[in-house]
Amino acid sequence: MLDRITGWLSAGELAILLMAAPLFLFIRPSLAPVIILLPILWLARRYCRGHFVPRTPIDWSILGLMTMALLSSLLTPDFSFSFRKIIGMVYGIAVFYAIVEWGQRHRTIVPTEVLVVGLGCGAAFLALLGTEWVIKLPVLDQVISKLPEVIRGMPGAEAGFNPNQVSGALIMFVPVQVVLLWDTVSRARAGGKRGLWLSMGAGLALALTSSVLLIAQSRASWAALLLGLLGMSALAFKRFRIFLGLILVMAAVMFAILWPLGAGPWLAEQAWMVSPGETSWAARVELWTHGLWTIADFPLTGTGMNIFRRVAGSSFPLYHFEYGQDIGHSHHAYIQVALDLGLPGLIFYLALLFGIFVSGLQTYRGSGTRYTRHVALAGVIGIVIHSLWGFADAIALGAKQSFLWWSMLALVATVVIQDRRAGKGQPTVQNLPEMHQDQSIR
Repeated sequence: MLDRITGWLSAGELAILLMAAPLFLFIRPSLAPVIILLPILWLARRYCRGHFVPRTPIDWSILGLMTMALLSSLLTPDFSFSFRKIIGMVYGIAVFYAIVEWGQRHRTIVPTEVLVVGLGCGAAFLALLGTEWVIKLPVLDQVISKLPEVIRGMPGAEAGFNPNQVSGALIMFVPVQVVLLWDTVSRARAGGKRGLWLSMGAGLALALTSSVLLIAQSRASWAALLLGLLGMSALAFKRFRIFLGLILVMAAVMFAILWPLGAGPWLAEQAWMVSPGETSWAARVELWTHGLWTIADFPLTGTGMNIFRRVAGSSFPLYHFEYGQDIGHSHHAYIQVALDLGLPGLIFYLALLFGIFVSGLQTYRGSGTRYTRHVALAGVIGIVIHSLWGFADAIALGAKQSFLWWSMLALVATVVIQDRRAGKGQPTVQNLPEMHQDQSIR
């Protein structure tokens, strides 16, 4: 009986976590008992597979982040206010390991890639129904006015999802969607029905994601996505590197010409521009300054997860915000991590990014399978795009959208692990009976 229950829990771990997502992402004190689900799933995996979590290139960094989150939970001045972010971060890590475990049961990376693209596509669809759109370009006014406002009143997003946050979460899926579309179109041309259906799905996912990114009008997201796609093209196609160089030269020439003609005043106007639901660049600089001052006061532990939005402006007034206004976060990913988890947490966060970047690029350069190389590159570029966007905005660790970031990390980790095992001639998890043989490949 125990074997059957733990086997069912282990096999269905990912599905259980995804179905329970609303309980974790919108958790409140009355739903706190749902947390027990995570250790139950990990214990079931330990019983069936012989390990609590599968090994990945970033395990030590994740352990460091969890340690700092635990320390933060003990020292936070308002645990009830930090509770949602702490649970959100733990849930994201649980999704990460569940995807990696699930991905190792397949002989190719395609199922994991389709899963991650599907998560991004689902997030884009929900964004269409629940985003609090801001009109920055009048040409999109007619489109935005016709979008339904279905999802409202959610905890922490009562007026709707922030369009900048939506953009920051979705931009990292575009490179992977492009690679999936490229591969499935090639299969469809070869006459495979499976390739035809997959190409249609990949095309719809890319179209949906791109449409949401366009309507959201996040200039930081557009810039990061453009740089990321140009970089991916330069790495994947050697001939494109010359074209990229010409683009950069032309951009420099245009900037030199337009600056005397009024580009400077226009940029200054953009920096001070504030629309409803938007934080100007000048306000961001002010928040970054206050964030750095706060880090200097709490360098080892930070203020506690989600606490900066309460203490910002307590020591020095904020010029660009009304007194008592909820700022959400520091609008800088790296400053926000240090505020939530202290400088040690930031070090672990940077180590995580470095580890996934290096291991992904090693797979891209060393894999003998062309498609594996492309997926590894697309996943790494997706993380890089999100990291570039993080210099202008932030999705805090534990925020509702952060599990999408963890899912992209899981895709890269799965590609790396599968390629390493293929190089050593080791079997995938699906071919192993249970615990004992699973331990042998470790």
